[in-house]
Amino acid sequence: MTGGPALDANVHFSLRVPPNWFELDVHPATREASIRELVRERIAQVPELRERRGEITKLLRDQAAAAWDAGAVYCAGMAEPVHDGVLPATVTVFLLPGPLGANSDEPDRTEALLPMLTPKEAKDENDTWTRVRAFELEGCGRVARSHGIEDLAPEPGKSIRVAQMQTFVPIPEVNRILLVSCSSPATAVAEGLFDLFDALTGTLRLEQG
Repeated sequence: MTGGPALDANVHFSLRVPPNWFELDVHPATREASIRELVRERIAQVPELRERRGEITKLLRDQAAAAWDAGAVYCAGMAEPVHDGVLPATVTVFLLPGPLGANSDEPDRTEALLPMLTPKEAKDENDTWTRVRAFELEGCGRVARSHGIEDLAPEPGKSIRVAQMQTFVPIPEVNRILLVSCSSPATAVAEGLFDLFDALTGTLRLEQG
């Protein structure tokens, strides 16, 4: 389990990731050495990863850099060997402003969040899609979630298709949102990834004090 930084109104968060995930140091001054040590430790545990050391290191470095650039407060990644390469996935936590005009005293603020999320039906089996819902997340209250297969543009002229799940958690007493964003380019195994992402997000806890 990791304890996140203090958020507004003296709220902290915690999130658990599986033992085969790397909790990433996203700060530019320290992440290179930290990631190299993480990979070294992982290879010592799983020697078959040795031949993919460079690939895994680059994946984690890119994930940490992207998280830092996006303003993340926490990031963890997975890079598991598969028959034709490496299966990557990330979970990133962001602290965001709440919807304009939302009342932090309202017991249910998900109604203000849902209009920000747009569902989409796939036109065919190769198209992207997004589903949206609100539900009770244990330990966090009512939240809003979108998940699906989406095309992202990490930089101009470059597009990548990912399986993505984003869960928006209102923080008590202030108009702030904790966003737990999980993604992976391994869309061929999307359904299994969605189960994993749901389980990861389900470990989130907001803690007062």
